Amino acid sequence: MADREVAVVTGAASGLGFGLVSSLVARGLSVVIADIDGDALVSAEKRLRAEGADVLAVRTDVTKSESVLELSAHTLDRFGRVDVVCLNAGVSLRGRAWELSVADWRWVYDVNVFGVVHGIQAFVPALLEAGAGHVLITASNSATTTLPSLAPYVSSKHAVVAVAESLQHDLREVGSGVNVSVVLPGAIRSGMADAVRHRPADYGSVSVPVPEDLTRASRAYLARFGADPRAMADDVLQRALDERRFCIFTDPADAAMLVDHAGALSDGGLPPLVAPVSQEVK
Repeated sequence: MADREVAVVTGAASGLGFGLVSSLVARGLSVVIADIDGDALVSAEKRLRAEGADVLAVRTDVTKSESVLELSAHTLDRFGRVDVVCLNAGVSLRGRAWELSVADWRWVYDVNVFGVVHGIQAFVPALLEAGAGHVLITASNSATTTLPSLAPYVSSKHAVVAVAESLQHDLREVGSGVNVSVVLPGAIRSGMADAVRHRPADYGSVSVPVPEDLTRASRAYLARFGADPRAMADDVLQRALDERRFCIFTDPADAAMLVDHAGALSDGGLPPLVAPVSQEVK
């Protein structure tokens, strides 16, 4: 049994995931890092070990329940406990709702929604047994609105917020001390623009390839305007682990958009098409 607390982070090799890992290590936790990108995972592990972190790297495909169960088993075999679970893996894909194939929709939902479901099933029982712990789920600021050409991504992030709410209510109803937080981040420096490179072969090819000029523009936008992953992670973990907040916006303006969106729906109308202040992906 490890003396120090142990965290698990999916989608850990880049972006907010790696920021969360670095911040958790700075807090003194041992960390299990999981990602589908094996090369990036190895690189992240080397970097962390060079900085003296107690880290275990496990290549994980969150779309597969058995892969996430193996991640849990490796965590408990190595450390004997788990205290913080960050279900952060996510992907995005552009295309009109009627043009994207069922396989395109399934890939996005399997990562963004079922990756969370698999994480809940694999890790929450251990947290319940321990009687304490924290589940941090990454959604997106686009869960406050809707956007054209991103129906699978945006709708999956709306679903993730609902899953997190329901999970916290479930835990409270059984008298558990396990806490849940959901973070709705704005733009952050990450590799999200190239997420399709790691799409498993069993989903086939993307039905509507994104033009390379649009991909380049997305990379440039995130590089120039995206938040620093470590700084965002420090803020998120303070509000989640220290302040025990459930819903965490990284930009207050996004919270205001949620109010406007709900107001339009309550009036029976279609909410106006307004992108979040720092649009798109973690």
